[in-house]
Amino acid sequence: MRRPFSFQTKLFITFSLLVTMIIAIAFSVFYWYYQKVNVETIIRTYRGEAASITQQLDNSLYTMDRLVMQIKYNPTIANTFFYMPYQENAESYFENNLEAAYKMRELITSIVGLDPQIFNRVSILSRSGAFFGTGAYYDKAQASKQARESPWFNQLSSKSEYRLLLPPHRDDWDRESNREVISVIRKLGEDLTPNTLVEIQLPAEYLDKISSSGQTGSKQVMMISRTGEWIFPRNPILTERFEPHRQAFLQNFAASPSLPSRNEFAWIDMPDGSRDLLIYQHAPYSDWTVMIAEPEQELLAPTRQAGYIFSITAFLIILLTLLTLYFSTKHLLKPLRQLRDTMNQVHLDAIPDMRESKLFRGVELQNTHNELHHLYQSFRKMLERLEESKEQSIEARSRELRSHFTALQAQINPHFLYNTLSLIGALGYETGNSSINQLSTMLVGMFRYITYAGGQPVTLREEIRHTLNYLNIMKIRYEDHLDFVIDVDERLLEQSLPKITLQPFVENCFKHGFANTNYPWKITITGYERDQRQFIEIRDDGCGFSESYLVDFAEQAAEVAAGTFTVYSPTSRAQKDSGAGTINTYARLYYHFGGRVCLELLNGEDQGAIVRIGWWKGTQLHAAQ
Repeated sequence: MRRPFSFQTKLFITFSLLVTMIIAIAFSVFYWYYQKVNVETIIRTYRGEAASITQQLDNSLYTMDRLVMQIKYNPTIANTFFYMPYQENAESYFENNLEAAYKMRELITSIVGLDPQIFNRVSILSRSGAFFGTGAYYDKAQASKQARESPWFNQLSSKSEYRLLLPPHRDDWDRESNREVISVIRKLGEDLTPNTLVEIQLPAEYLDKISSSGQTGSKQVMMISRTGEWIFPRNPILTERFEPHRQAFLQNFAASPSLPSRNEFAWIDMPDGSRDLLIYQHAPYSDWTVMIAEPEQELLAPTRQAGYIFSITAFLIILLTLLTLYFSTKHLLKPLRQLRDTMNQVHLDAIPDMRESKLFRGVELQNTHNELHHLYQSFRKMLERLEESKEQSIEARSRELRSHFTALQAQINPHFLYNTLSLIGALGYETGNSSINQLSTMLVGMFRYITYAGGQPVTLREEIRHTLNYLNIMKIRYEDHLDFVIDVDERLLEQSLPKITLQPFVENCFKHGFANTNYPWKITITGYERDQRQFIEIRDDGCGFSESYLVDFAEQAAEVAAGTFTVYSPTSRAQKDSGAGTINTYARLYYHFGGRVCLELLNGEDQGAIVRIGWWKGTQLHAAQ
């Protein structure tokens, strides 16, 4: 059989597991937060790079378009090409009119300030075959031939197409160089069917230039059109590698009526099971989308290195903590082990003086910090408390038996009273006195209502039935001197109330309200609903409430609401006069309805007192539950 662990071992294992778990969770949460912050920082950085590339791209294309617009609205250029179709040999007009060609070149140069490092060429072409270009070399014969057949004229025939933006393509006017350019084209004039077009070219290498800042390591910058065509890069190997990114863009945004104006990001699942972070920013002017992608493995490489450092640090902290715990528990439990060894030699009932003196030899019992002494003293005090608790338990059990016996006696007495009242009623019936029979029946009903069901709540219907028995008994006593009316809305009858709520207020009418009032007397009990609240009013035509009584009740009601109220047990005349029954009833109502109740004591306009109890409709039992 395996030997059980010692207390020191259990304590060490428990605290070791607890400390290890806390440190592991703390470092895991810290590493998760560090990684989250690091990824968010990278995303913000890439978003800034995408926005910068997008801005550079749109600024360049916008500048090209503005220059084209200046050329378009130059009157000399517009007039020259307006009359071009009426010229003979229009395709060689500028070769035959060198002065016109020189003037045209000067006008375009003054507008564009052509720099071959920025713009490649400015071209003006006509359906008549006339072609004029400035900037990079172009094949004049090929340009004149293709000018007549250029599809750009048809593309700009619609009023909705006021500008053409051509992605990187081979220069149409210099096929031998195989150079790729980006073109912005507008029609010259406002005719629906254009005869002349203006083109300005930007070298496609410009995309490499503005993208170079975003392409470091495994990070790649890409550009695609709204329809998903590759703009950049033009390398087929790269476009195949990033095909999942293009498909993700097409699925999420290309089909939507409007692309997001702000930059977004997504995680792309690659065919090899890895993931890539994709940042995309829409360029509103070009209607292209700039994307920056980087593999997650490369993205999180610095974070993983930090994670290794965190793991080693956490391991060293746990190891150091475990060593500290081991030696601390061993030292702290040394007095307990000493006490255990000593207590095995000492009888619990009585400790001989000589053994005790030997045990605490050299220890000042009134002034010591020795843990062994304090443990011993605590043990002796514990035995004394146990003895004391045993005596208290015996005494409590004795009181419980006496209370049970008294309860049994109290259970017998009401039955004897009910049987006696029933016998009196039967004798009255036999002698022909129905009043005695009615009186006995009502008294039996009242006593049963008071004594049965303990402190359980009752319905308003039961409470009114009990109050009606009381009023009928008083009616027999006072005959025509007393009149009463009970008018309660049927919707209120199933509302729960504490038992004996209404009858004490009716009884107060006779004890206080009618004490100094001549006959006849009248009591009215009404129940009604108003503004989502339900009310019960008890009204008499007696002397009403005194001002001091109303002030005392207001102070006691405030104590109930503040939770400082103590239930009164009116045994003295002073307590009875202070309205103990009224405030106790209000306290029971307050706790029953959870504070959602009001009790108003008012004086009538002519005379008499009004007691109004109100609660919110639908309020159910609170404190009793």
